[in-house]
Order: sequence, then C-alpha cells, then structure tokens
Amino acid sequence: MDVIVNAEHEPVGLDEKEEDEDRRENERNLVTFRRENDNDDDFTEDEKRIVTRGLSLGKTVRNNWTSMRESWCTREANGSLGDLGTFLPLLIGLSITQGLDLGTTLIFTGAYNVCTGFLFGIPMPLQPMKTIAAVALSEKPLTLNEVIAAGIFVSICVFVIGATGMIDKFNRVTPVATISGMQLGLGLSLAKKGFTLAAYTSSSMGSLRPWFERDGLLLAITSGMIVLWTSAPKPQSVVATMNKKRSLPRVPAALVLVVLGFILALSVPNATRSLKFGPSTPKLLTLNWAEAKTGIVRAGIPQLPLTTLNSVISVCAVSRELFPKHPAKPRDVATSVGLMNLMSCWFGAMPSCHGAGGLAAHYHFGARTGGAVCFLGGWKVLLGILFGSSLLELLASFPETVLGVMLFAASCELMATGLRGSPKQATEASEKFVLLVTASVTVAAKSTWVGFVFGLGTHVLLLVRAKIEDWLNERVTCGGGDADEVPVAASC
Repeated sequence: MDVIVNAEHEPVGLDEKEEDEDRRENERNLVTFRRENDNDDDFTEDEKRIVTRGLSLGKTVRNNWTSMRESWCTREANGSLGDLGTFLPLLIGLSITQGLDLGTTLIFTGAYNVCTGFLFGIPMPLQPMKTIAAVALSEKPLTLNEVIAAGIFVSICVFVIGATGMIDKFNRVTPVATISGMQLGLGLSLAKKGFTLAAYTSSSMGSLRPWFERDGLLLAITSGMIVLWTSAPKPQSVVATMNKKRSLPRVPAALVLVVLGFILALSVPNATRSLKFGPSTPKLLTLNWAEAKTGIVRAGIPQLPLTTLNSVISVCAVSRELFPKHPAKPRDVATSVGLMNLMSCWFGAMPSCHGAGGLAAHYHFGARTGGAVCFLGGWKVLLGILFGSSLLELLASFPETVLGVMLFAASCELMATGLRGSPKQATEASEKFVLLVTASVTVAAKSTWVGFVFGLGTHVLLLVRAKIEDWLNERVTCGGGDADEVPVAASC
C-alpha cells in the first residue's frame, strides 16, 4: 500500500487511495442495491448507507473465507498459538487472584477470535488489557467488579472515537517514527518480560530457575533452540541460493512447544483433579458507583492511551507492514475493541483488546490469514464449553519457561517491524532519532503513552527547528539579511 509522504511527516492512517477504493466500493454496492430495488426512493439515505455497508461487509467475509480455506495449512495452526505467551499468564493471574470466570472468558474471547478472523482476514490477536491486568495484580489489587468497570470505561471511549471517525483523524497526523518507536520500545519491554519469565523464578529477577526441574533452565534452553532453529530468519547467502540447495523441513515450533507444555502440565500431581465436564454458568455483574470510580481512576484512565495507541494505531501500522494487501483500518479496529468488551465484560469475561505485539507474534510463528485466529477461537470455545473454569488448575501448571520463550520470540518480530518502519525512516537521521527517543522513553518509563508523548514532542521540536532554518535561508536568499551574520546561509 502506498503511503502519502509530505515534508513534515508520514501519516499512518488511511491514505487517499484507500479512501477512494472504499468510496468506489460503496458506489458499486449502491448501484447493486438500486438494481435489485426498483423503488429505492422509498428508502432514506441513511437506510441506503446501512444496506451498502452491509453488502460490503458480506463481500469482505466471503472473500476472507475463501482466502482462509485456500491457504489453510499446518503453518496457520502453528501461528495461531504464537500469542499464548501474553494471553495465558495474565488470564491465569486474574482468574486466581480476582476470581475472573475462566470458562466464560474462553468462550467469549474464542467467539471474538472467530469473528475478527472473518472480518479482518488477518490473524488479528485478542489480548488482555495489560495496564488493567497489571494494576489488578499489583500489591494493592482491584476487585473483579473494579476490573470490569475499568474495561467497560475504556471500551466506551474507544468505541466512540472509532464510530465517530475521530481515530482516523488522529491516525493521519501521527508521525510514522513515533509509531515505530513505540513498537520497538514495546518489543524490548516484552523481550525482557519473556526472558525473565523463562530464566528466573520471579519478576524481580532474584534467582535463576533450577536446571533440571520440570520448569527449569534446561527446558527454557531447549524451547529456545527449537524456536531459533525453526523461526529465525535465514542469512542472505542462504536465501539467495534456496533454489539450488535443499532446505530443511519446517517444524511447527509453537505447536510442538504447546503440546510439550501440556504434557508437562499433566505430569504435575493432581493437576487434573478439579477437571469436570460442563461450561461455567455466566453471571451478570452489577456495579455500584464506588467500584466504578475506583476501577476507572486506578486502571481505566491509565489503560485508555495504551489501548488507543497500541491496540488501534500501532496494530494498524503493523498490519500494513506485514499484510500490505489486507491492512486493518483504525475505525474498524477501535469499533471492534469497543463492541466485544461491551458485550462480554458484563458477564465477568476478561477485558480484552487487539495489540501490535500479538499480531507480530502470530505472524512470527506462521499465521498469514484470519484462519489462524479462527482455529484458536474454535479451540477456546470448545474447551470453555467442555470444561469451563475447571481448567484453571491445569493451565496454572503449564510451564512458564515455555511461555517466556514464545513471548521473547514474538517480541523480536515486533521489534523488527518497528525497525523496518518506512522508506523515509530508513534514510533520514531525524526520523531515526525520533524513533530512538520514543523507544528509549517507552522502555525507561515502562509506558507506551509516555514514550509517545516524548517522541511526538521531539518530532515537533525538530520540525520547528527546520522551519526556522528555512525561514532564515529565505531571508538571506531574498536579501533580507547579511550572509556574514547568518552562518546557516553560507551554503546558499
């Protein structure tokens, strides 16, 4: 997809070419509607607009289904598991500490996986809202109702800015370098988290894991070697001679690691004692004002910028880089995040969103179509119906070392996406500088939002400096100043 480039910045959102294609598609749908309805004057313009959008959506779903069916292979199944390193630890933590309904969450998130697979046509991920989860699991934890209140608040805000189109306007004026810097910074943060999870017994990195235990360093190193052997990029010298040399068969690393992890989890004594057939009984939650206020202030407001930037703006930028023929649109992604939580959170399901890291994770392990997340969603729904929340003890026994290695590998893909950036970013030192500032502050402050603000401020400052220098040059060129007094004019 072509990206519009101007002298100041490169917008990350829908460009004019994409908007023209949408406009032409709507016009074609309107012609079809009028052909099938001779008395189309009986319909209002709003009704015609709704019908044309429905026709366009139906065509998108059919095309995505055809693509998923024709492209399905073991690689898609392998890629579907790439984001478990983020999904499982937070899901298990919230279920144990806050009493989150695991079975209901599996069913709802599985259903949304299937829906997003058909609607977007790419492996659009579904992840926990990380800031809400982090606050909920902190030393001063939130109750389940406060977690749900925070998720509902964020979803309402994101849905409004998506449905009104405000997110597209924000997306257009966001410099590419700041988005790439957020991706690099977030990738570095996730890499550290994955390494810590795989190598240490706690997040404080106080002591290394034992070597030869079930969830020890030997398993972590073995898992890492499997991922590197199967997923790491090949050197250029090897790629250039692929047609002359016989390559090794691809091993579905994520599938192998997940199967290995469940075998080790089953080996834990009494890991299956709580298993029972049947889904959980969903309960409609009721919130009071005190719970809503606490959840919104402590977790909802801090989560909102992360959801807007990483779950909408950044995920669309990554989709353009990895899936140029099927880029996600900010309005669609924001509306998706809002709708799915407004329907599920009331039943005690985990507040969820999309994410750039999750999309890179699915891609890294082989997912190329929406079929991957449909496959994952189908298994979630099946497990949620068969076992419900009784799966908690078994999932809690899943080796953290395996999850850490998968998370680390996925974070490398996200960092690579951020470093690739745009053509302008690859050639201009100022763009690279903005990227590095954004990434560094994101890691140091442990906040994507703070990193974005610093990166945007740096971009604006460099832009103002360039404008002042241009103005001084114009003055000298037009005779408005003395070249001896203005050093910058020496090259004029």
